[in-house]
Amino acid sequence: MSWTVKDLAGEVGAKFSGDGTIEIHSAAPIDTAQSGQLSFLSNPAYKKFLTTTGASALVVAPGTDVNCPAAIISQNPYLTFSKIINLLYPLPYENNPGIHPTAIVDPEAELSEDIEIGPRVVIEDGVKIGQGTIIRAGCFIGRDTVIGENCQFMPNVSIMHGTKIGNRVVIHSGTVIGSDGFGFAPGAPGEEYTKIRQVGWVEIQDNVEIGANTTVDRGAIGPTVIERGVKIDNLVMIAHNVRVGENSIVVAQVGISGSSKLGRGVILAGQVGVTGHIKIGDGTIIGAQSGVSKSLEGGKVYFGCPAKPIMETKRIEAALRQLPELIKRVRQLEKKPGKE
Repeated sequence: MSWTVKDLAGEVGAKFSGDGTIEIHSAAPIDTAQSGQLSFLSNPAYKKFLTTTGASALVVAPGTDVNCPAAIISQNPYLTFSKIINLLYPLPYENNPGIHPTAIVDPEAELSEDIEIGPRVVIEDGVKIGQGTIIRAGCFIGRDTVIGENCQFMPNVSIMHGTKIGNRVVIHSGTVIGSDGFGFAPGAPGEEYTKIRQVGWVEIQDNVEIGANTTVDRGAIGPTVIERGVKIDNLVMIAHNVRVGENSIVVAQVGISGSSKLGRGVILAGQVGVTGHIKIGDGTIIGAQSGVSKSLEGGKVYFGCPAKPIMETKRIEAALRQLPELIKRVRQLEKKPGKE
């Protein structure tokens, strides 16, 4: 499907400059885009490609000079580009409401008429699924789970018993929601640990998206909660009774230990580790590979292990880089005559 620059701008509520009749058939990175393709600029690191790109059009901020035939002007180029992607690339699956003949659906499950249940899906008793939801091949939906409207579960998602899921939730392949939390009681020294039954559940609110091969454990007692608008990347582990605040971002390979609470708008970059039973305030940003060992005040950027305000960590790192030279100077002073 091709669109003119003028039509694309109109569809996303943006202005354009240059030749609005140019046909756009696809998108590409700014450094490799060719004729007929669209790209965007939001990161200043890519400004160097403004004069060399072969794109027919770019999505840019107001006042940006471009060396291509057309531009779509937006205060938020990245967001506008994401909307254009939806126009250029229709969804890969067509919605086909109905239940595949190989699916196993318990007669006690309550399914809306316009949902889609794919091949070899298993739906246990007491499940309720809202209108427009799509559950693709190989998914498992445990008993007494409630799923809202217009959700999408990609192949091989496992939703364990008693989970509560809101509307417009997307869960990608291989993810497990509601597996047991990690709870074991120690016995006498040298004896085996005794498993503590995990009798809580998971609640996922509206407009959440969860990446592939992520795990969200059920609460030991009470819920693990993923609040509205949270976006979770691939390979994330969220333990029992964690609460992730509204519109937070959790990036790949993050691990959040049990009973920790994240405020609204928190960002955890890749491979951050969060210890248990702490609170992270609203609007906190934590840099990649940081270790969070205590509660953190909101509205600040933290980095390091243990995580500290980012400028403090940078000063410590700068001092450590000078340590070999300082040790060398101390040893030279110790060798001077008269030193004991």
